[in-house]
Amino acid sequence: MPRTSSPLSIEYVLLGFLDQEAIHGYDLFKRLNSLESIGMVWSIKQSQLYALLEKLEEENLVQSTIIPGESRPNRKQYSITSLGRQTFIAWRNSPMEHGREIRIEFLAKLFFAMKAGTETTLELIEDQRSRCIEWMSHMDYTLGNIDQNQMYEKAVLQYRISQMQATIQWLTEMREEIIRKNKPISH
Repeated sequence: MPRTSSPLSIEYVLLGFLDQEAIHGYDLFKRLNSLESIGMVWSIKQSQLYALLEKLEEENLVQSTIIPGESRPNRKQYSITSLGRQTFIAWRNSPMEHGREIRIEFLAKLFFAMKAGTETTLELIEDQRSRCIEWMSHMDYTLGNIDQNQMYEKAVLQYRISQMQATIQWLTEMREEIIRKNKPISH
């Protein structure tokens, strides 16, 4: 069933956790809000989580199974469907289309890319780095063609260029660190 709208970023994060393992809603909530993982850049209310899981299930991206409880109430366990996995992997492996999305959404993609392995992580970083270089080149060109009296426009472009330079530097350093940590030790 084709999606009528693209998922919210948090929905992809949910798919990412479900891609790792089937999990109960409350355990997923705890994992999402853990400061040792994605909780450093993302948080969600428990009621929002269950509403999103229900929406993802309606769209055939996740499925649930009732697990009977012996000494406690029945619980729903969620797992990702093959369509959900395809949707998640396509999201995880694609660079951001706008610089403003890097601060949160790219960091979520990076979290899951790192779980998938070095090659996936390096590809994502390099794709995003290339995209950022394109954006910066376009902004440099635009800056060079604005009238000197357009002080506000100039200030905005200079700010965006400096942000993009910092992002490119960070991506470059991340790439180099990953390569260095994964380089085989020669004897």
